[in-house]
Amino acid sequence: MKKLTLAATILASLSLAACSSHQGLDKIDSDFASLDNDSDGYISKVEADDDNIWEHFSNIDTNMDNEISRKEFSAYMQLNAGKVATDSDVSESAFKADIAKFDKIESSFASLDNDENGYISIVEGNDDDISNHFGYMDKDKDKRVSKSEFVGYIEKYGSAVAEDDALESLKRS
Repeated sequence: MKKLTLAATILASLSLAACSSHQGLDKIDSDFASLDNDSDGYISKVEADDDNIWEHFSNIDTNMDNEISRKEFSAYMQLNAGKVATDSDVSESAFKADIAKFDKIESSFASLDNDENGYISIVEGNDDDISNHFGYMDKDKDKRVSKSEFVGYIEKYGSAVAEDDALESLKRS
């Protein structure tokens, strides 16, 4: 009976630790680039040791290779947005790193809305190569992008997501 009680106590302790894994940890206040001191594309344990990311290291290093890639950092920041970063700029940096990989939006809303119904559908988005941006633009998750969602996305992220023609069309609308 004592073994069963001991096992239950240990299991409960581990469950509580897992549920509150971010409580009590210092929040990350640096973006990936400033943590990657040698600019090799990874944050080593040595680089992390001097910063408040150290406490998060084992949670971020999902493949356990003793270094954090930009992809691991971005995934961790996105999964824990608002919980592990001291300000929105740091959590936003993970998102910006992802959208920087996408082809930039070249067209205006009007030219993307092929059926002129006031929305860009998934099909219209795929046809015009904005499919990678689509999920980020579709704030209300109704599987279509309204003009206000489109404009808001480009206004917020500017040249990181759009080329000159798309940016210029915002000024005219």
